[in-house]
Amino acid sequence: MKHLLLLLSLFTMTATATPKHIHHAKNLHEKQQIYVYICNSSGAYAYHSDINCRGLNRCTHGVSKVTLVEAQRMGRKPCHICE
Repeated sequence: MKHLLLLLSLFTMTATATPKHIHHAKNLHEKQQIYVYICNSSGAYAYHSDINCRGLNRCTHGVSKVTLVEAQRMGRKPCHICE
């Protein structure tokens, strides 16, 4: 039973992990080649690495795909769910 729980928790962490390239992008050129998703609402504050993130489920103003640099220039922070 312990092995099953361990495997399940490892699978969950792997399946929901943010692509490492977002956290490791150090220079502007790398960040300009990474795309993230944002809600077009004026109250939205995060960017998402996964279009299927549950944080985007409540977005009623449409979702846009933008570069990481653009999202950061808009003042968006990483989503705490899919980061």
